[in-house]
Amino acid sequence: MNTRERLITVSVCCITYNHGDYLAQAIESVLAQKTDFAVEMIIGEDHSPDNTRAIAQQYEQRYPGQVRVLAHAQNLGIMRNLMATRAACQGEFIAFLEGDDYWIDPTKLQRQVEALRASPDCAMCFHDAELLHEASSNTSKTTDQKVTVSFSEKFSKILPESKKGTLPKRFTQVDLAQLGWFMPSASMLFRADSLPLPLPPWFAGIFSGDYTLQLLSTSHGAALYLPHQMAVYRIHAGGVMHTMNNTLIQNERFIWENEQYCRVFGLDVRPYFEIRLEHLYFERSVKFGEKGHRAQQLYYYGKAVTINSQRFWHHLKRLTKRII
Repeated sequence: MNTRERLITVSVCCITYNHGDYLAQAIESVLAQKTDFAVEMIIGEDHSPDNTRAIAQQYEQRYPGQVRVLAHAQNLGIMRNLMATRAACQGEFIAFLEGDDYWIDPTKLQRQVEALRASPDCAMCFHDAELLHEASSNTSKTTDQKVTVSFSEKFSKILPESKKGTLPKRFTQVDLAQLGWFMPSASMLFRADSLPLPLPPWFAGIFSGDYTLQLLSTSHGAALYLPHQMAVYRIHAGGVMHTMNNTLIQNERFIWENEQYCRVFGLDVRPYFEIRLEHLYFERSVKFGEKGHRAQQLYYYGKAVTINSQRFWHHLKRLTKRII
């Protein structure tokens, strides 16, 4: 497929860092897609110290016009890399695939594009995926790899099974605010015009990039769910979910994220983010108390109580138990 001679229908937005053991599999899964439209893959390579960039550029040379590499001169960090890579996407639709995940169905993009075109009320589409847990960074089939559960099993109360004669389930922005994260990032396909271009500056400071994109997109329509396992979401020692420990830094980023949600999104979803903020402020208060920082402890305790003054004594009792 010569994408230069045709308008791009789907841009695959791929961010990657230290994915030398995985990136080729991700790229091959995109190249294997069978579509009647043009697809481009934009790879945001974030100045990896391993061979990730070399692998990406080899594919760019082999597939000019179909694979394009953004080779950053310095490390931008996950969210800034995502912002830059999304900005380079030219397609009518944008799919997301991180460099350590991959697709397992060659009809994935065709199915999703057809589903969105048949559903004008929907701004994005996602599908079921497998969770692959790895104890090492070896992509060969060894005993340290195990698909433990699919997303539909892990979130069985949210994601319905496919039943003949039933319409695909739709999720609104209110649903996402209430339920939190349950969509595999490797499954997401957005209408490009449902995502801001460029992404807002505050996006650089958030923790949950995929969840934030979902919230931004569903400001313009629902999220359509297809109950087909068409991707693999990999969890490994070098992945974001594995390396981000429950620290004050992580807590701070979650707070920033939810404060932005309260500021940006509508009154119908704000109460759900305020509930999260109340919990996050309290947990931050406890962590500062454990470190002996009483001023910061009281400051965040006060912020938690400000959100819901009726829980003053409840939080005070919990705080007392945690620091005694």
